[in-house]
Amino acid sequence: MKKGFMKAISILLCVAMLSFFAPAVASAVNGKDLDYSFYPDIAALKPEDAQYPTIILPGINHSVSYLADENGDPYINSKGEEVSGGLMLIDNSTIVSNVLGLVPYLIFTLALRDTLPGLKEKIYSTIQSIMGLMQMDENGETVHNLVTIPYNYPISQMDEETLNWFYRMIPMEPFTSVFGEENVYLYTFPLFGNPMDSAAGLHDYIDMVKQQTGKSKVNLISISLGGTILSAFLDSNPDLSEINKIVNIVSLMDGTDLMADFMARRFNLSDQFLYSDFIPMIMKEATGNAALGYLINILLRILPKNTLYDVLTSAFSGLLDTIIINDPQYWAMLPGDEYEALADRYLRDGKHDVLLAKTDRYQQARLALKKNMLAAADAGVGIYNIAGYGLSFTDGEYNFFGIVQSSATVNGDAIIPIASTTLGATSAPAGKVLSDSYLANAKKEYISPDKSVDASTCLFPDRTWFFEKQHHEVGGNDIVIRLATSILGGKIDNIHSSAAFPQFNSMRNTKSMTRSSSGIIFEAQKVLADTENQYSAQQKASVQKAYNDALAMLAETKGDNEKAKAAYDALYASLVEAGVKTPAKSDSPIMNVLELLLKVFNDFVMRTIGGKGYPDVKT
Repeated sequence: MKKGFMKAISILLCVAMLSFFAPAVASAVNGKDLDYSFYPDIAALKPEDAQYPTIILPGINHSVSYLADENGDPYINSKGEEVSGGLMLIDNSTIVSNVLGLVPYLIFTLALRDTLPGLKEKIYSTIQSIMGLMQMDENGETVHNLVTIPYNYPISQMDEETLNWFYRMIPMEPFTSVFGEENVYLYTFPLFGNPMDSAAGLHDYIDMVKQQTGKSKVNLISISLGGTILSAFLDSNPDLSEINKIVNIVSLMDGTDLMADFMARRFNLSDQFLYSDFIPMIMKEATGNAALGYLINILLRILPKNTLYDVLTSAFSGLLDTIIINDPQYWAMLPGDEYEALADRYLRDGKHDVLLAKTDRYQQARLALKKNMLAAADAGVGIYNIAGYGLSFTDGEYNFFGIVQSSATVNGDAIIPIASTTLGATSAPAGKVLSDSYLANAKKEYISPDKSVDASTCLFPDRTWFFEKQHHEVGGNDIVIRLATSILGGKIDNIHSSAAFPQFNSMRNTKSMTRSSSGIIFEAQKVLADTENQYSAQQKASVQKAYNDALAMLAETKGDNEKAKAAYDALYASLVEAGVKTPAKSDSPIMNVLELLLKVFNDFVMRTIGGKGYPDVKT
């Protein structure tokens, strides 16, 4: 049963993994013509400071693919919609019918108080049907005709909708406000594909950018999954003379323990976590209230325990077999030291030889990355790393990852360990400190203030920056964006270049204040620039004071999230007073009471019957 349980719980992790990369839906307006000179470091830059164009190697959800028909045009489903997406490519017109097909099986299962014969097979086939457009074959090739949308031009030539999407995904407005959208390119690559093929395409893309801009070099920014493409590129005989600088931002350069634990099915398991803590924790994070999570817990028990395991195991198997195991790009997400055992487990069966050759080739690139990075540095390429630390997989915005075994030992940004994003930082588990004996022999100047990280073991210790408690979605931290901008603008070369950007800093989230013209900083500017007397003198004075305080906070480069939140709240309140914004919704007393009542009932059920379904209780 333990083995079955471990298989079953994997689907919960898989669902989580497929959701954490999805961006929050938010309105945005492109950053063209916005003035970010309220940042002193941005105001100090000039367009000519960025000598070369910049190519972004983006994260997992930043490359959009679509299902193409036999002519290569977007396929139109029965609802008249194109089928496209980044992380997930699903035909929404088929979901309802697929799910309804499960209903009779579940009804009879409840009636029988045991798993209905054929239910597991039906779950498996349903998952395959829903996820089938992303299916990969045993050779690591897509079964269906998927086309990844390329951008063979700078972002300045994107249409307004696409440019808005770009800035939602990658908030580079401070950079483009100085250096121009015409100098930024987005290199997209398929999630369902071979990273070595994507690296080969990057060679051609660099040649195209050089030709279009007339420049002899380019800068590369790798973000998250983009680190796998960079790793592959550096092992594919690149012309290093055409690379100026490489900036890696929370970059996946040696995989993540999340993917290894997921594929190896290593989890911290308990009835308390599955039947009581897990789902409310997810709902609390997603909605601010755990009531729905407790209700789901209560309803989940209508299934016998063995049936719940059967459902989860079958769903996981369908997902794993359809899109994970046969995709070379997912294999690139593994840490290098986990690859061989998992390749033995899944690929060395005589059926996956073609796929195995692809994953072996990327493993070669992964293991050679440090050597290739040093060769690039010796050739004059500036290489810089920016990472988050101080979070386990249980912490922050992605706390559902706490079920993986490595959560107890990892230190990172809640998605990628800092050993991967920094090319070798030594750390204690998040929330703990390095041992006294270790610290006694360490170089004190490279030890984090909380004594959990030693930066001296990084491949480039003087060009690696750390942000404490920084979540993987680093775009919300304006200091990170400004640091990268100053690096590419030639104002920052290493951790000693400016006291404003120390090696160890802290997180803050300012996206609601500064991101494009949806940020309230820009709404405040419009109020203050009003010449038609739409606002009273008192309203303008209130906005002016809060605006000045917000600018003073933003001018700082020391992360302080509480201070940032206070400045945002004050500015928002002044805009409410001016009639520009509506009052923020407060927590619903009814929902808070409902959460408490459902928790009490959930805890009572847990104490009474433990990790069981209602049908398992003997009368």
